[in-house]
Parts: sequence; structure tokens; C-alpha cells
Amino acid sequence: MREKTMRQIFRLSGLMGVLLLMMGSIPSAAQSGHEIQPGYDEVYPVKYIEQGAPDSSEESCNALPNAVWVTTKWLNKGVFGESWDPVSECIRYFPSDDAIGAKSAVLFFGGDIVVLRGAGDSVNNPGYGANSYRQQIEKSNASARRIKVPFIHVARPGMYGSSGDTHIYRHSFKEAATMNAAVDAIKMKLGYERVSVVGQSGGGGVVAALLTSGRTDLDCVTMSSATASNKMRLKTSANTADVRAGQDTTGLPLRQVYDARDLLDAVRPDPGRRVFMLAAREDKAVSFVSQSEFAEAANAKGVPIKLMEARGFGSKRHSTQLAGVDVTALCMGGRSDEEIAQRVASDLH
Repeated sequence: MREKTMRQIFRLSGLMGVLLLMMGSIPSAAQSGHEIQPGYDEVYPVKYIEQGAPDSSEESCNALPNAVWVTTKWLNKGVFGESWDPVSECIRYFPSDDAIGAKSAVLFFGGDIVVLRGAGDSVNNPGYGANSYRQQIEKSNASARRIKVPFIHVARPGMYGSSGDTHIYRHSFKEAATMNAAVDAIKMKLGYERVSVVGQSGGGGVVAALLTSGRTDLDCVTMSSATASNKMRLKTSANTADVRAGQDTTGLPLRQVYDARDLLDAVRPDPGRRVFMLAAREDKAVSFVSQSEFAEAANAKGVPIKLMEARGFGSKRHSTQLAGVDVTALCMGGRSDEEIAQRVASDLH
């Protein structure tokens, strides 16, 4: 019953129809609702992270480059019961040049963005870097050149031009359903039959949601420092002690938080899929134990996951993003689990 319910959560996007919008010319500021720099370079201001990106429409989304309009439903677990609520968003994605016309690509989902108060202005802030269309395309091209695999950054709701409010979307059932529909839309638009996915931190939580959605079109699945088990994370992470009981770090009530650890029964068998988790033992933001326990639970249920200890970067030793991208590329290149594990282990020393 649970597997059937979870398939319904994510596959309603197919029943409702994913409305796809073809690439258009770069719009004027009035068309897109975004601030534009000279040279028609879209900028995604810091204020959108703080206040939510402007509401979008199918028409305005159609005018944007590399955008898909997605319409689906999500399971809203409210105080007085559950309901299936509609959601429509414009999701942006930033492909490397070689992703267009390719047979497949790696789809990357970034971590949560925390704006640093008092740093920069409404456009530039060290907590929200490379926040323009041009910079994101350049980063995707740089990643593709480095790993020799087509690369696409898919912007989560409220981030990098995607509509929505990151504060009320992050880690939620609503985000999970929206991003699942976005993957369907991007695949269809670019003509991909299967894709590989990698996510860092909250983006790793998105990848965990894709895994537990019932999808059978994912080749290489990598979660780096992932919020795959949110409730365990809250109990065991060094920097979550002050989070109010019954809430996520986002302030959402736990009933609204997508916890992939609870939904492992919904994972469908797929012989073409390989799954990896990279976790830093010193991670203060998402505990090592919350990640290792997720992998252990998945393996116990017959969902093979290769857990690898990785070096965490940053003050919280939380970033394993580059290693996660590298692991995905190695997997796509046909390297064995043992070869990949040896590569990751070599970086620890």
C-alpha cells in the first residue's frame, strides 16, 4: 500500500501532464520578473532567497532560456488531515553545451542557500554565489570539461531563477514532487531516456526523494552529505540542538518534511541503477550517523547503496560535493564500485 501511495505522489505529474516550454530568447526584465544586467545577463537577487522568487506563469516561463513549466500535485499533510494540492512552478536548469543533443547527462541539485546577513547587497552575497544565468552556464561547462560528462545544474524552487520560496519548499513533500516532475520535463525536453543524478546536502535530499519516488530511469545516483534522513539528522547533528521540537531546521513541521528513510519501501527494483552515499565523519551539519543509518536501512530492504567515507570541506566539514560529482562521473564511465571506493578513499589521505 505504501509503495502504491508513493508512486501516486510522484507520478501524478504524468497523469496531470507536464507542460513543457521550449527554449526562448532571453527576456526583458518585464517579461521575466528578474533584474537584468547590461548585456542581458539575468541576475537572481539575494532578495529572492530571502522573500521568495516572483510568481511565474506558463507564458513568462516560456520566454526564459532553459526553463520548464511543471504542474503536478503534492501530498499536503495538514493539521486537520491530508489533501492533494496542486502546484505549478517554473524550474530553471543550466546545461553544459555538450548536454544539448547528448544521450544523457548528470543532473546536479545544489544544497540549501543561507544568506549571510550584512554581507553584500541585494544582488551579491557570499552565501549566494554565481547567482546569474551566465555564471551558472559557465559553471556547468567547467564541470562538464572536468568530469568529461554532460552536466546540468537543476535549480531547486526559489533558487537560481526557479519560482517558489526556498524557505517553505526545502526538504518538503512539495519540493520532492516538484523536482520529480521537473526531472520528467527536462528529460522529455532534451530527449533523454535515462539520467544520472547527484545532490549535495539538501540537494542530496532531493536525490533521495527521487530514489524513493518509484522511478526506474536513474543510472548513477549519488547523495553527498545528504539530508536523506531528516529526523535522524535532527537527533544526531551537532548544529541542530537548538531546533524546536517537532520542526525541521527550515521551521516546517515534521509532518510536512520528506524523510526518505521512512519511504524506502517505495524504491522499485532497477538493474541499471547504482547508488552511492558520500559522508564525512566530522560533518556538523548532517551527521555521519544519519547518513550511514540510511544506507544500512536501505541495504537491509534490498536497496543496494555503497556508503563511502569522504573528506568534508568547509568550517562544518559538510561539503563533499566535488567528490559526489566525481563519483557520479566514474559510475557513468563504467568504473566498478571497488574502483570508485578506492578513489574516494585515496582522497582521505
